[in-house]
Amino acid sequence: MALSQDTSYLSTPLVIPTRLIEEKLNNSIKLNLLDDSDTKRPPRKRRNENMYLKVSRLGDIQVHWRNNVATYQAPLQVLIERKIINKKVLPALKSLALKTEFSLQLDFQTTLNLGADWNLQPKTKFISFKWLSEVKTLGGLINIKGMVERRIRHQMPQILKNMDDTIRAKVHIDRAITRIWQNIQKPIRINQKEETVWLKINPIQFEMGNITTENGNLLIQGRLSATTETIVGNEPVYALDSTLPPLVKRRILPNEAYIYMLSKIPYTDINQIIKEKFVGQGFNVSGHSIKVKQVEIWGCGPNLILHFQVSGSAKGDIYFQGTPYYDRDSQHLVIQNFDFQIQTQEALPAGLDWLLHSTFKEQIKNAFSIPLTEKIAKIPDAIMQGIERGKAGQKMDFIIEQWDFKPQQIWVRESDIVALIIVKAQVRLEVEKI
Repeated sequence: MALSQDTSYLSTPLVIPTRLIEEKLNNSIKLNLLDDSDTKRPPRKRRNENMYLKVSRLGDIQVHWRNNVATYQAPLQVLIERKIINKKVLPALKSLALKTEFSLQLDFQTTLNLGADWNLQPKTKFISFKWLSEVKTLGGLINIKGMVERRIRHQMPQILKNMDDTIRAKVHIDRAITRIWQNIQKPIRINQKEETVWLKINPIQFEMGNITTENGNLLIQGRLSATTETIVGNEPVYALDSTLPPLVKRRILPNEAYIYMLSKIPYTDINQIIKEKFVGQGFNVSGHSIKVKQVEIWGCGPNLILHFQVSGSAKGDIYFQGTPYYDRDSQHLVIQNFDFQIQTQEALPAGLDWLLHSTFKEQIKNAFSIPLTEKIAKIPDAIMQGIERGKAGQKMDFIIEQWDFKPQQIWVRESDIVALIIVKAQVRLEVEKI
């Protein structure tokens, strides 16, 4: 049997550690950014055959975020060689050249956004030069600083395009989200004792709010809407929808998970609780004494049937019925509309009318109170443990920062009671691989 609920919403910041983006950039951007000795470049495009320029990355690129804007520095090593005697002039001599080497830093900013297709939309701009070492004047022949800056500025449009192309090609938010989308559809086993219980999630869409920064890391506010089912028995059959739906953008999203869950409470568990509470207990009723020998509960349609076997002033079997109700103040399951069944009145021996008109019913009703907090509290932890054990958890770190639950509705079934619970939580997802 499967019971479905209304749409659930999991609003959570998606944390992408800066170190992952730095690793991608440093592994993707070539060490040699510009090299005039590249033989693949046609000679006619070399502006000055007597000038050789080589620009190499000197160290790692470091990224700093402010909201969705990344500021980063590229330290560079520059080698300049100028020929002063060419073989064409003096064939008998070797070519002579003046060389100088120095370092500088280029500062960039990249604004990141996501398109409806989940692909990154980077827009990089050049900010400034910073000279890191003294620049020799190459024999006083040329203004090296001016020459280098002009050369780099001339090629800056292509440099910026290459950087944006590299970010789009190497940093794939869409892949991380697709893995979540696909893996979350696979039923999650949340209980293996006695009966196996599965949580089946049917995702509907992803939404994205602000892109901000937290503790130096990129933080994307997102929300997943889905329907959920709690299924008892064998692993449910499911059809995997591998297509990631278009991204829906919102100006702002709440930072709260709002999930409808079902918690199953078997009658075996309830009977254990009420046996400890009632068996051996005595009741004083209208000057008579009644002792409970045995007690049992089961479901019948929308009602619970409570069977007492008693001794003392009244001997025999007494049956009550009523509808279950969750008391939010005490967080206990109680019974409403509690009364004797008609056949019970007929089955009572003659002379026991005092039992029907006494306070016995109210005493039993008031004593029947089953705590649900401990059982229900295990559900969110079981779900997150199931996700962590699954494939989705291998790429993500799920963190429940705080949560609260409120049972909303109770169903009576043949083998158990099922409670519809609204779980409110604050959850964080941290990407471990992009």
